[in-house]
Amino acid sequence: MNRIISLSLIIGLIAASCTDSNTIGLEVQPTSDNIIISSANFEGISSATESEDSLRTDEALNLILGEIDDPVFGYDRGSFFTQVLLTENNIDLGDYNDLVIDSSFLSYTYSGYYGDINEFNKVSVHALETGINNWQGIFKDSIYYSNFSDWDAAIGDWAGDFTVTDKDSENPMLKIKLHSYPYVDDFLNAAINLGENHLVDNEAFLKYFLGFYVYVNQFDSEQSNTMLYLNPSGSNSKFSIYYHDINEPDSVLTLDFSVDGDAARINYFDEIFDDPLQQQILEDTSRIYIQSMANFKTKIIVGDLAVLKDTLKGKAVNKVTMSFDVEAGSTSEYAAHDKLFLVRVNEEGNNVFLTDYTIEGETHFGGRLEDDKYEFNITRYFYQLLNNDAYTNDLYLLPAGAAVNANRTILNKDIKLTIHYSEL
Repeated sequence: MNRIISLSLIIGLIAASCTDSNTIGLEVQPTSDNIIISSANFEGISSATESEDSLRTDEALNLILGEIDDPVFGYDRGSFFTQVLLTENNIDLGDYNDLVIDSSFLSYTYSGYYGDINEFNKVSVHALETGINNWQGIFKDSIYYSNFSDWDAAIGDWAGDFTVTDKDSENPMLKIKLHSYPYVDDFLNAAINLGENHLVDNEAFLKYFLGFYVYVNQFDSEQSNTMLYLNPSGSNSKFSIYYHDINEPDSVLTLDFSVDGDAARINYFDEIFDDPLQQQILEDTSRIYIQSMANFKTKIIVGDLAVLKDTLKGKAVNKVTMSFDVEAGSTSEYAAHDKLFLVRVNEEGNNVFLTDYTIEGETHFGGRLEDDKYEFNITRYFYQLLNNDAYTNDLYLLPAGAAVNANRTILNKDIKLTIHYSEL
């Protein structure tokens, strides 16, 4: 017979039979009942949106390039730093005096995008040089974060015309032609003429050229509305110099540089404006906000543990889930995250994965968007929370892939905690 348990302050109870094969112990326990605790009625579950300080973004799988002016989240921009490296050692181009530069391109295969790809309409490319405090560039064996600022892009904008091939093409690509400014030509000719002293290996070459800073110019009057996800490992990802031999006017020669492999790279997420929308999000208590690119996360607190312990006294807890509903209409222009993470704060104040994830695995744990809902199996965490005084009751809801995507998610404030139990 189903039982209805009354929690003080609380809660709606829905008694239902549970047949989920992922539930711990249900195959040997009697048919269980459910307690559904809603944060709308139970003050013991609370949430608050917080700003994310920064993310580690070196050697990211995707480089994010673009800008979006979201009517809810405000302005965001993604840019990146990258080295370019020789594809082989001891490059010999022959008689440098006979070589003439024709053009040069920085190109990337893109693996996806966020926003409207038809509104990607501007890009800038700066060459990196030593600057403040004799800065010497970025390095593959160093750790960098999304708010990285110790740099100086001293050489002007190299970017000329660019194309973004159709997203449905076999190899979707961003291809940027560099301007034929005097300093660009000087660099290109110097690169061609470096000879055995600088083209011997990357250690020598990087002393000559530190790399590029690629971004969109936010001061342009025409607003872009796209974040491109560039793939450094893609077949079209490279920096290329095209040239010919004056003795062979019809010759077409190419010197390619790699932007993958050992090339250091950093995603850089900068806040250009003091956007009042971002402050409104922090002050809004009617919704839950999650945004990638070191923007927003949400703290979840499971309180009133004494009430929960008293309610569950004499009962075997078989499964516990926590679920969040996407706000209706919030994904009409910008898609929600495919996946979110739920982590706990340990005694030292660090975020750590729940044992439901580390022991049981991703499929068991959940967190993927299904039917406009994110649901997490937190059975192991809930058991420790009720029985281990050293366990904190602070959780964080975080975006998955926050350093390599630009998604944002708006959730209903109502958080549901569903407890499947059986009488002992």
